[in-house]
Amino acid sequence: MTAVVNMPVRVGLIGCGMVAEEYATTIRISPTATVIACADQIPGVAKAFADRHGIPFALAPGFLSDPDLVDLVVILTPPDTHARLARAAIDAGVPGVYVEKPLAVTAVEAAALVRAAAEKGTLLGAAPDTVLGSPSQTALLAITSGVIGQPRAATASYLSAGPERWHPNPERFHAAGIGPLVDMGTYYLSTLSFLLGSITAVHGAAATFRPTRTIRCGPRAGQSFTAHAPTHVTALLESDTGVPITFTASFDAPSTRSSHLEIHGSDATIVLPDPNFHTGVVLIRRRAGQAWSPLPPAKPAVATVERGMGVLELAAALAGDSRERICTGESGLHVANIIESIMSVAQVASPTPIASLAGAVREAR
Repeated sequence: MTAVVNMPVRVGLIGCGMVAEEYATTIRISPTATVIACADQIPGVAKAFADRHGIPFALAPGFLSDPDLVDLVVILTPPDTHARLARAAIDAGVPGVYVEKPLAVTAVEAAALVRAAAEKGTLLGAAPDTVLGSPSQTALLAITSGVIGQPRAATASYLSAGPERWHPNPERFHAAGIGPLVDMGTYYLSTLSFLLGSITAVHGAAATFRPTRTIRCGPRAGQSFTAHAPTHVTALLESDTGVPITFTASFDAPSTRSSHLEIHGSDATIVLPDPNFHTGVVLIRRRAGQAWSPLPPAKPAVATVERGMGVLELAAALAGDSRERICTGESGLHVANIIESIMSVAQVASPTPIASLAGAVREAR
Protein backbone atom coordinates (compact mmCIF):
# COMPACT_ATOMS: atom_id res chain seq x y z
CA MET A 1 0.00 0.00 0.00
CA THR A 2 1.47 3.34 -1.07
CA ALA A 3 1.68 5.90 1.71
CA VAL A 4 -0.24 9.15 1.15
CA VAL A 5 2.13 12.08 0.63
CA ASN A 6 1.56 15.76 1.25
CA MET A 7 0.76 18.29 -1.46
CA PRO A 8 2.40 19.70 -3.35
CA VAL A 9 3.92 16.37 -4.33
CA ARG A 10 7.70 16.70 -4.78
CA VAL A 11 8.66 15.80 -8.36
CA GLY A 12 12.06 14.99 -9.79
CA LEU A 13 12.61 15.03 -13.55
CA ILE A 14 15.25 12.76 -15.07
CA GLY A 15 16.07 14.02 -18.56
CA CYS A 16 16.08 17.72 -19.45
CA GLY A 17 15.53 17.60 -23.22
CA MET A 18 12.81 19.05 -25.43
CA VAL A 19 9.84 17.23 -23.89
CA ALA A 20 10.94 18.17 -20.35
CA GLU A 21 10.18 21.81 -21.13
CA GLU A 22 6.49 20.97 -21.56
CA TYR A 23 6.40 18.81 -18.43
CA ALA A 24 7.98 21.50 -16.28
CA THR A 25 5.59 24.15 -17.61
CA THR A 26 2.51 22.00 -16.98
CA ILE A 27 3.54 21.04 -13.45
CA ARG A 28 4.50 24.61 -12.54
CA ILE A 29 0.93 25.92 -12.95
CA SER A 30 -0.62 23.17 -10.79
CA PRO A 31 -1.02 23.27 -7.00
CA THR A 32 -0.87 19.46 -6.92
CA ALA A 33 2.85 19.08 -7.57
CA THR A 34 6.10 20.99 -7.72
CA VAL A 35 9.37 20.15 -9.48
CA ILE A 36 11.95 20.08 -6.71
CA ALA A 37 14.89 18.64 -8.68
CA CYS A 38 16.06 17.71 -12.16
CA ALA A 39 18.83 15.59 -13.59
CA ASP A 40 20.46 14.89 -16.93
CA GLN A 41 23.38 12.80 -18.13
CA ILE A 42 25.02 16.12 -19.05
CA PRO A 43 25.31 18.13 -15.80
CA GLY A 44 25.42 21.48 -17.58
CA VAL A 45 22.10 20.74 -19.30
CA ALA A 46 20.44 20.00 -15.94
CA LYS A 47 21.83 23.20 -14.41
CA ALA A 48 20.60 25.35 -17.30
CA PHE A 49 17.18 23.67 -17.17
CA ALA A 50 16.93 24.25 -13.41
CA ASP A 51 17.82 27.91 -13.82
CA ARG A 52 15.20 28.36 -16.57
CA HIS A 53 12.40 26.82 -14.54
CA GLY A 54 13.34 27.89 -11.01
CA ILE A 55 14.07 24.32 -9.86
CA PRO A 56 16.04 24.18 -6.58
CA PHE A 57 18.30 21.21 -7.32
CA ALA A 58 20.18 20.05 -10.44
CA LEU A 59 21.66 16.64 -9.69
CA ALA A 60 23.11 13.50 -11.22
CA PRO A 61 20.36 11.02 -12.26
CA GLY A 62 21.12 8.53 -9.48
CA PHE A 63 20.30 11.01 -6.72
CA LEU A 64 16.72 11.39 -7.94
CA SER A 65 15.82 7.91 -6.75
CA ASP A 66 16.03 9.11 -3.14
CA PRO A 67 12.56 8.98 -1.50
CA ASP A 68 13.76 11.50 1.11
CA LEU A 69 14.18 14.05 -1.69
CA VAL A 70 11.28 13.33 -4.05
CA ASP A 71 7.87 11.66 -3.93
CA LEU A 72 7.54 11.15 -7.68
CA VAL A 73 10.23 10.48 -10.29
CA VAL A 74 9.43 11.37 -13.91
CA ILE A 75 11.61 9.69 -16.53
CA LEU A 76 12.05 11.70 -19.75
CA THR A 77 15.18 10.05 -21.15
CA PRO A 78 15.64 8.03 -24.38
CA PRO A 79 13.45 4.88 -24.56
CA ASP A 80 16.25 2.36 -24.09
CA THR A 81 16.94 3.80 -20.61
CA HIS A 82 13.33 3.82 -19.35
CA ALA A 83 13.22 0.34 -17.81
CA ARG A 84 16.55 0.69 -16.01
CA LEU A 85 15.82 4.12 -14.52
CA ALA A 86 12.25 3.24 -13.57
CA ARG A 87 13.37 0.05 -11.87
CA ALA A 88 16.03 1.94 -9.89
CA ALA A 89 13.42 4.39 -8.59
CA ILE A 90 11.01 1.58 -7.71
CA ASP A 91 13.71 -0.39 -5.90
CA ALA A 92 14.76 2.74 -3.99
CA GLY A 93 11.23 3.10 -2.60
CA VAL A 94 10.09 6.28 -4.35
CA PRO A 95 6.27 6.35 -3.89
CA GLY A 96 5.51 7.20 -7.52
CA VAL A 97 7.23 6.70 -10.88
CA TYR A 98 6.00 8.11 -14.18
CA VAL A 99 7.61 7.11 -17.49
CA GLU A 100 7.43 8.87 -20.86
CA LYS A 101 6.37 6.62 -23.70
CA PRO A 102 7.16 3.87 -24.24
CA LEU A 103 7.08 2.35 -20.77
CA ALA A 104 9.87 0.04 -21.98
CA VAL A 105 11.20 -1.03 -25.37
CA THR A 106 10.02 -4.62 -24.88
CA ALA A 107 6.86 -6.09 -23.40
CA VAL A 108 8.95 -8.29 -21.09
CA GLU A 109 10.66 -5.23 -19.57
CA ALA A 110 7.33 -3.41 -19.27
CA ALA A 111 5.74 -6.38 -17.49
CA ALA A 112 8.70 -6.59 -15.10
CA LEU A 113 8.21 -2.92 -14.16
CA VAL A 114 4.50 -3.42 -13.51
CA ARG A 115 5.23 -6.44 -11.29
CA ALA A 116 8.02 -4.69 -9.40
CA ALA A 117 5.84 -1.63 -8.75
CA ALA A 118 3.01 -3.80 -7.44
CA GLU A 119 5.35 -5.73 -5.14
CA LYS A 120 6.94 -2.55 -3.80
CA GLY A 121 3.69 -0.60 -3.42
CA THR A 122 4.85 2.02 -5.94
CA LEU A 123 2.30 3.82 -8.09
CA LEU A 124 3.47 3.47 -11.68
CA GLY A 125 2.26 5.78 -14.43
CA ALA A 126 2.96 5.79 -18.15
CA ALA A 127 2.61 8.22 -21.04
CA PRO A 128 1.02 9.18 -23.30
CA ASP A 129 -1.37 11.31 -21.31
CA THR A 130 -3.14 12.87 -24.29
CA VAL A 131 -6.15 10.66 -23.47
CA LEU A 132 -6.74 13.01 -20.53
CA GLY A 133 -7.20 15.95 -22.91
CA SER A 134 -10.44 17.39 -24.19
CA PRO A 135 -10.60 15.58 -27.58
CA SER A 136 -10.32 12.05 -26.17
CA GLN A 137 -12.72 12.84 -23.32
CA THR A 138 -15.21 14.31 -25.81
CA ALA A 139 -14.97 11.28 -28.08
CA LEU A 140 -15.40 8.92 -25.13
CA LEU A 141 -18.59 10.70 -24.08
CA ALA A 142 -19.93 10.51 -27.63
CA ILE A 143 -19.33 6.75 -27.64
CA THR A 144 -20.55 5.88 -24.14
CA SER A 145 -23.66 8.08 -24.35
CA GLY A 146 -24.73 6.52 -27.64
CA VAL A 147 -24.32 9.64 -29.77
CA ILE A 148 -22.65 7.64 -32.57
CA GLY A 149 -24.75 4.53 -31.99
CA GLN A 150 -22.95 1.19 -31.86
CA PRO A 151 -19.24 1.50 -32.74
CA ARG A 152 -18.67 -0.48 -35.92
CA ALA A 153 -15.13 0.29 -37.12
CA ALA A 154 -12.20 2.69 -36.78
CA THR A 155 -9.31 3.91 -38.89
CA ALA A 156 -6.18 5.67 -37.69
CA SER A 157 -3.08 6.88 -39.49
CA TYR A 158 0.15 8.64 -38.68
CA LEU A 159 1.77 9.53 -42.00
CA SER A 160 4.92 11.66 -42.17
CA ALA A 161 8.24 11.95 -43.97
CA GLY A 162 10.15 11.29 -40.73
CA PRO A 163 11.58 13.23 -37.77
CA GLU A 164 14.74 14.10 -39.67
CA ARG A 165 12.76 17.01 -41.12
CA TRP A 166 12.53 18.80 -37.78
CA HIS A 167 14.81 17.13 -35.20
CA PRO A 168 18.57 17.82 -35.21
CA ASN A 169 19.35 14.34 -33.80
CA PRO A 170 16.75 12.03 -35.37
CA GLU A 171 18.68 8.77 -35.10
CA ARG A 172 17.01 7.90 -31.78
CA PHE A 173 13.61 7.73 -33.51
CA HIS A 174 14.98 5.24 -36.05
CA ALA A 175 16.78 3.05 -33.51
CA ALA A 176 16.09 -0.69 -33.40
CA GLY A 177 12.80 -1.30 -31.62
CA ILE A 178 11.53 2.26 -32.15
CA GLY A 179 10.54 3.60 -35.59
CA PRO A 180 7.15 5.23 -36.28
CA LEU A 181 5.19 2.45 -34.55
CA VAL A 182 6.76 3.14 -31.15
CA ASP A 183 7.60 6.83 -31.52
CA MET A 184 4.20 8.04 -32.74
CA GLY A 185 2.01 4.96 -32.95
CA THR A 186 1.89 4.82 -29.16
CA TYR A 187 -0.37 7.89 -29.11
CA TYR A 188 -2.81 6.30 -31.53
CA LEU A 189 -2.83 2.87 -29.90
CA SER A 190 -3.37 4.39 -26.45
CA THR A 191 -6.28 6.47 -27.73
CA LEU A 192 -7.87 3.55 -29.58
CA SER A 193 -7.61 1.32 -26.50
CA PHE A 194 -9.02 4.07 -24.29
CA LEU A 195 -12.01 4.67 -26.55
CA LEU A 196 -12.81 1.22 -27.93
CA GLY A 197 -11.47 -1.25 -25.37
CA SER A 198 -8.39 -3.42 -25.06
CA ILE A 199 -6.86 -4.72 -28.27
CA THR A 200 -7.17 -8.50 -28.34
CA ALA A 201 -5.94 -9.52 -31.80
CA VAL A 202 -3.54 -8.09 -34.38
CA HIS A 203 -2.33 -8.64 -37.92
CA GLY A 204 0.50 -6.60 -39.35
CA ALA A 205 2.86 -5.82 -42.18
CA ALA A 206 6.05 -3.74 -42.07
CA ALA A 207 8.69 -2.45 -44.48
CA THR A 208 11.73 -0.20 -44.63
CA PHE A 209 11.58 1.77 -47.85
CA ARG A 210 14.38 4.28 -47.17
CA PRO A 211 16.99 2.78 -44.83
CA THR A 212 19.36 5.68 -45.54
CA ARG A 213 18.00 8.97 -44.20
CA THR A 214 19.31 12.55 -44.34
CA ILE A 215 19.12 15.10 -41.52
CA ARG A 216 17.34 18.23 -42.76
CA CYS A 217 17.88 20.72 -39.93
CA GLY A 218 20.30 21.81 -37.23
CA PRO A 219 24.10 21.82 -37.24
CA ARG A 220 24.24 18.30 -38.73
CA ALA A 221 21.97 19.06 -41.70
CA GLY A 222 23.04 17.10 -44.76
CA GLN A 223 24.50 14.19 -42.79
CA SER A 224 23.12 10.71 -43.49
CA PHE A 225 22.32 7.87 -41.10
CA THR A 226 20.71 4.42 -41.23
CA ALA A 227 17.22 3.52 -40.02
CA HIS A 228 17.38 0.33 -37.94
CA ALA A 229 13.60 -0.07 -37.44
CA PRO A 230 10.82 -0.54 -40.01
CA THR A 231 9.79 2.84 -41.39
CA HIS A 232 6.27 1.91 -42.50
CA VAL A 233 3.89 -0.31 -40.49
CA THR A 234 0.26 -1.23 -41.21
CA ALA A 235 -1.89 -3.21 -38.79
CA LEU A 236 -5.38 -4.63 -38.54
CA LEU A 237 -6.51 -4.68 -34.92
CA GLU A 238 -9.55 -6.02 -33.11
CA SER A 239 -10.80 -4.66 -29.78
CA ASP A 240 -12.42 -6.69 -27.04
CA THR A 241 -15.67 -4.95 -27.98
CA GLY A 242 -15.42 -6.50 -31.44
CA VAL A 243 -14.50 -3.31 -33.32
CA PRO A 244 -12.11 -3.84 -36.27
CA ILE A 245 -9.45 -1.13 -36.59
CA THR A 246 -7.01 -0.32 -39.36
CA PHE A 247 -3.87 1.57 -38.36
CA THR A 248 -0.82 2.82 -40.25
CA ALA A 249 2.33 4.47 -38.87
CA SER A 250 4.88 5.74 -41.36
CA PHE A 251 8.02 7.82 -41.73
CA ASP A 252 7.79 7.37 -45.51
CA ALA A 253 4.79 9.51 -46.51
CA PRO A 254 5.62 12.83 -48.21
CA SER A 255 2.17 14.17 -47.33
CA THR A 256 -1.40 13.11 -46.49
CA ARG A 257 -5.01 14.26 -46.42
CA SER A 258 -6.16 11.37 -44.22
CA SER A 259 -7.82 11.95 -40.87
CA HIS A 260 -5.71 11.08 -37.87
CA LEU A 261 -8.44 8.99 -36.29
CA GLU A 262 -12.03 8.21 -37.30
CA ILE A 263 -14.57 6.12 -35.41
CA HIS A 264 -17.57 4.91 -37.36
CA GLY A 265 -20.77 4.11 -35.49
CA SER A 266 -24.15 2.88 -36.62
CA ASP A 267 -25.57 6.42 -36.40
CA ALA A 268 -22.60 8.75 -36.93
CA THR A 269 -18.87 9.09 -37.58
CA ILE A 270 -16.56 11.16 -35.41
CA VAL A 271 -13.14 12.49 -36.41
CA LEU A 272 -10.52 13.23 -33.76
CA PRO A 273 -7.58 15.64 -34.06
CA ASP A 274 -3.97 14.49 -33.82
CA PRO A 275 -3.74 12.29 -30.68
CA ASN A 276 -0.21 13.56 -30.17
CA PHE A 277 -1.77 16.70 -28.67
CA HIS A 278 -4.16 17.50 -25.84
CA THR A 279 -6.37 20.01 -27.64
CA GLY A 280 -8.45 20.23 -30.79
CA VAL A 281 -12.00 19.85 -32.07
CA VAL A 282 -13.87 16.55 -32.49
CA LEU A 283 -16.09 16.60 -35.57
CA ILE A 284 -19.26 14.57 -36.10
CA ARG A 285 -21.36 13.76 -39.12
CA ARG A 286 -24.61 11.95 -38.47
CA ARG A 287 -26.08 9.36 -40.80
CA ALA A 288 -28.78 11.73 -42.02
CA GLY A 289 -26.55 14.82 -41.89
CA GLN A 290 -25.14 16.72 -44.83
CA ALA A 291 -22.14 18.32 -43.13
CA TRP A 292 -19.56 17.93 -40.37
CA SER A 293 -20.09 19.87 -37.14
CA PRO A 294 -18.05 20.21 -33.93
CA LEU A 295 -19.05 18.26 -30.85
CA PRO A 296 -19.35 20.27 -27.62
CA PRO A 297 -16.25 19.52 -25.53
CA ALA A 298 -16.79 17.12 -22.64
CA LYS A 299 -14.34 19.15 -20.56
CA PRO A 300 -12.91 22.62 -21.06
CA ALA A 301 -9.75 22.67 -23.12
CA VAL A 302 -6.83 24.24 -21.25
CA ALA A 303 -4.47 25.61 -23.86
CA THR A 304 -1.57 25.99 -21.42
CA VAL A 305 -1.70 22.37 -20.26
CA GLU A 306 0.19 19.91 -22.43
CA ARG A 307 2.41 16.96 -21.60
CA GLY A 308 2.48 16.35 -17.88
CA MET A 309 -1.23 15.84 -17.22
CA GLY A 310 -0.46 12.20 -16.45
CA VAL A 311 2.10 13.28 -13.85
CA LEU A 312 -0.55 15.44 -12.19
CA GLU A 313 -3.00 12.52 -12.26
CA LEU A 314 -0.41 10.33 -10.51
CA ALA A 315 0.51 13.09 -8.06
CA ALA A 316 -3.16 13.48 -7.10
CA ALA A 317 -3.36 9.73 -6.42
CA LEU A 318 -0.25 9.91 -4.24
CA ALA A 319 -1.94 12.71 -2.30
CA GLY A 320 -5.01 10.56 -1.64
CA ASP A 321 -7.27 11.08 -4.66
CA SER A 322 -9.22 7.83 -5.04
CA ARG A 323 -10.43 8.36 -8.61
CA GLU A 324 -9.44 5.67 -11.09
CA ARG A 325 -6.27 6.55 -12.98
CA ILE A 326 -6.04 6.27 -16.76
CA CYS A 327 -2.31 6.65 -17.46
CA THR A 328 -1.14 3.60 -15.53
CA GLY A 329 1.68 1.13 -15.82
CA GLU A 330 -0.88 -1.40 -16.99
CA SER A 331 -1.98 0.86 -19.85
CA GLY A 332 1.66 1.29 -20.87
CA LEU A 333 2.17 -2.47 -20.72
CA HIS A 334 -0.90 -3.06 -22.90
CA VAL A 335 0.43 -0.75 -25.62
CA ALA A 336 3.85 -2.44 -25.40
CA ASN A 337 2.12 -5.80 -25.93
CA ILE A 338 0.19 -4.46 -28.96
CA ILE A 339 3.35 -3.06 -30.56
CA GLU A 340 5.35 -6.22 -29.99
CA SER A 341 2.51 -8.34 -31.34
CA ILE A 342 2.21 -6.22 -34.49
CA MET A 343 5.92 -6.51 -35.21
CA SER A 344 5.95 -10.24 -34.45
CA VAL A 345 3.07 -10.92 -36.82
CA ALA A 346 4.58 -8.64 -39.48
CA GLN A 347 7.81 -10.64 -39.42
CA VAL A 348 6.33 -14.15 -39.55
CA ALA A 349 2.96 -13.74 -41.23
CA SER A 350 2.28 -15.90 -44.27
CA PRO A 351 0.04 -13.91 -46.60
CA THR A 352 -2.58 -15.82 -48.57
CA PRO A 353 -1.72 -15.38 -52.26
CA ILE A 354 -4.40 -14.27 -54.67
CA ALA A 355 -4.63 -16.52 -57.70
CA SER A 356 -3.58 -14.88 -60.94
CA LEU A 357 -6.31 -14.16 -63.46
CA ALA A 358 -3.91 -14.64 -66.37
CA GLY A 359 -4.69 -18.35 -66.83
CA ALA A 360 -8.43 -17.84 -66.65
CA VAL A 361 -8.22 -15.02 -69.20
CA ARG A 362 -6.24 -17.21 -71.59
CA GLU A 363 -8.75 -20.05 -71.23
CA ALA A 364 -11.63 -17.66 -71.87
CA ARG A 365 -9.99 -16.59 -75.11
